Amino acid sequence: MANIVVTILHLISTTVGGLFRHDSTTGAASVEFWVAAATTLLLLRFIVDSIGPRFTSQKHVNPAVQLLRILNHYAVSYTLGLMPPSSSDQGTVANAFFKVWAVLIVTMQDSIRIGRPYQPKEMTLVDMLTSLWSANQLRANTPMHLRVPLWLMWSIHASRIVWYYITSSAAARARDDDMKLVSDYMAMPTQHTSNDASPVTMAGYKYIILGEEKLKQQIKVEPPSFTFGFNPQTQLEQEEVITVEKVWSQVSGDALLGEAGDSSNRFKDVCLSFALYKLLRRRFFNFPIHEASHPGTRQLVANAILDDKNGYERAFRVTEVELSFLQDFFYSKHADVFANGFPCVRLLLSLLMTASASYLAYAVHDMPSVSTGLTAKGRLARISHGVFVTHCIIAILVIRELWEIIVYVFSQWTNVLIICSYIRLRGRQGCWIQRLQLWMMEKVARIMFWLIGRGRSRRDHNIHQCNLVMSVRTGSIARVTRVIFRKLRREVKMELFLSLEALLNSQEASGSVAAGRPRSSPEELAQKRNELLRSYLGNAFADVEHLIGRIEHIQREIEGEGETHKILAWHVATSLCQIKLLEQATGRWRDDLYNLTLPDNGGGELADVWPHYVTAVTLSNYCAYLVTQKLVPDNGLIANKVFHEVTRGTVQSMRGRGTMEKLRHQLLLNAKKPRNKGDEDGIIDIGTLLSEELVAAFTGSGEIELWKRLGKFWAGFLLHLSASTRAAKHQVHLRGNGELTTHLWVLLSHAGFLGETRHGEQMLDPADLTNS
Repeated sequence: MANIVVTILHLISTTVGGLFRHDSTTGAASVEFWVAAATTLLLLRFIVDSIGPRFTSQKHVNPAVQLLRILNHYAVSYTLGLMPPSSSDQGTVANAFFKVWAVLIVTMQDSIRIGRPYQPKEMTLVDMLTSLWSANQLRANTPMHLRVPLWLMWSIHASRIVWYYITSSAAARARDDDMKLVSDYMAMPTQHTSNDASPVTMAGYKYIILGEEKLKQQIKVEPPSFTFGFNPQTQLEQEEVITVEKVWSQVSGDALLGEAGDSSNRFKDVCLSFALYKLLRRRFFNFPIHEASHPGTRQLVANAILDDKNGYERAFRVTEVELSFLQDFFYSKHADVFANGFPCVRLLLSLLMTASASYLAYAVHDMPSVSTGLTAKGRLARISHGVFVTHCIIAILVIRELWEIIVYVFSQWTNVLIICSYIRLRGRQGCWIQRLQLWMMEKVARIMFWLIGRGRSRRDHNIHQCNLVMSVRTGSIARVTRVIFRKLRREVKMELFLSLEALLNSQEASGSVAAGRPRSSPEELAQKRNELLRSYLGNAFADVEHLIGRIEHIQREIEGEGETHKILAWHVATSLCQIKLLEQATGRWRDDLYNLTLPDNGGGELADVWPHYVTAVTLSNYCAYLVTQKLVPDNGLIANKVFHEVTRGTVQSMRGRGTMEKLRHQLLLNAKKPRNKGDEDGIIDIGTLLSEELVAAFTGSGEIELWKRLGKFWAGFLLHLSASTRAAKHQVHLRGNGELTTHLWVLLSHAGFLGETRHGEQMLDPADLTNS
């Protein structure tokens, strides 16, 4: 075994050394090196295009993409420039290798342009025609035994380019038409949730999953009011149109979607996420949300998605998959590729390209690896590992083709198509062949869900943390923006979702009508929901009237300034309350506010404070992080300027202070200094005064009540911020795993809480453009 390993290592070192051998043609390395380098760069670009926004933000991906694009262009151009022209009649083995390498590079370059799952720039018609011409020219004058595999590759390559050109624009139009149809469909009062909707059985939820193209001939506009409605002379093809109601209406004994087969709703929830994704798209394109005022929308979120049996895991599961669809819609080609169903032709062409490349690998295996030939400029070039390099390039090409197949096949889009096909097949009463197909499809669905679940990186529900007060002890602004990850604890999730449930179950939000009172209009219901979102302060301190009065008096100078001022003021207040708690509990100060560990005092009061303390501090630090990301309702430029001003003021206050305890006392002294007439308190002073009022108000009742109120306040405040942040800002942060505030925004949107952002206000501000 050791001898085999040594032999392989020796072969690799010899080959690599040969590739870097000085060549009179290139002046640095052999032609083989440039061929291998160009192919490897193409593969790296495809990898970056594949993972794209799934694991990181656009801000970090863009530089890598631009660098690879530049390197690819020059590497491919330079390498092809070394190849002899098609008119060359030199019949050497080296020139045959040049032909093969040139065709492989051109084919792979165009395949990446067409098949990349990520990247908005499309391949133009000029690029297509140029590629077809160059590939045809480069394969000319090749030896007979290489013409057949090269001809096959060129034919498949040409077919794929033509197919891409024909289907790409049509798929984009179909995708946009489907979105308009869904919007028109939801405008009809009989097609969305009714007053007697059941979130358990999904009866009444006719949200479309698949088949909206069947509605084109059935939705009509009726004068004189020009309202949408179904044409009574046309019957809806129930077998083709799949809705959420139909998915849940499958018999309980069904092997895939029944009680026994899908007791945790794992399969059905993917379809629910897909239907909700189609509804949520309207918020990014200024389409009205017609069903927002219907009670069924609130019931769906409150009584179905917010399932607390497993710690609200279903809520995260549904929104996570929904956001993955939305991410693919904006930042990948999945929506276009799957616009007309499963991309069978596209993937079949990839398989044929893989087969023809494998045939080419067999055709060159008996060619001499060492030879010499003339380059395009008539200079002599030496080839030392021709067969090995060719096999490596073919392997890279095959890996790319298979990778593209895996990216599209093993996706949630495929899962939705499988389940919808299963439902359609089940609705047909047929012979034993159809029953066999149904059984096979059920097994395939289970295998696909298992593979995709294993292959996807599950969201660990991490939450970002940024604490201004903690890091400025050194007097360094650079440390203030330090962000850490923390697992979203169960206590925080419970408080957030309990606040959300309380919001959804309120009388005003449900749209219930008191006896003898007319039903409110959609505009009035929307106004009431916005008032409920803004009532986070009263909900947290409702029974302490004098405290609310004091808080409003302290906040008067930042009222109307924007949400960023409130976030930072309350963040400073919460941090100072945290310092006070730890000072009282330990008698000394530990300067790491990110460490939420409380000392053990024998299971006394601190043990009861712990869940509320963790909730308040975690959400406070998270909201401060949102300010650094400009993911707040305010304009990004304002949020950035306010954050840096507060940072500068905090650093100045901390300068020369030895401990956090001394910082707290100094901030209190600064806040209580007499002001000249007309002077206003800064955000730091306001936060300091807020902390003193909070501590004083709950001195007699202990720390438990203070932190319980703070946890409830921050949960309600975060819900308000999530609903009030524009859709365009959430779109920027769809990349990666998604932010917690975006998950909350999705749930609030589906429950009818749309915030106060009006249609037509979805443009990005300049600060957001740096992240897009």
